[in-house]
Amino acid sequence: MEYQKEEYVTCDHLIKMKFKIGKIVKCTEVTQSNRFLCFQVEIGNKICQILSGLKGYYKTEEVIGKKVMVLENVKTTRMAGMKSEGMLMVAEDRAGKLALMVPDRDMETGVEIL
Repeated sequence: MEYQKEEYVTCDHLIKMKFKIGKIVKCTEVTQSNRFLCFQVEIGNKICQILSGLKGYYKTEEVIGKKVMVLENVKTTRMAGMKSEGMLMVAEDRAGKLALMVPDRDMETGVEIL
């Protein structure tokens, strides 16, 4: 994907974003959606509910215990009638397949990604 110059962000924008390591402790399908999974993610000493469009890419049981990269300070929003309190970081390949971004070594939950 190519970006137009006006789509670039400045360092001032980037430093406002709080990326952290989270651990998926529960995952369920959102019955009102053919797209969303509902994740309960431990980030430090709190649990956040995050909806993500990963239905069809992951089975709910295969992500439990997985450490993931989370954008924590996203404004809480409602999707498919449920609240979402963050954003899971995913990559999309040229074929449109999605993959969770995970740390390459074991890290504590709540650790900030710099």
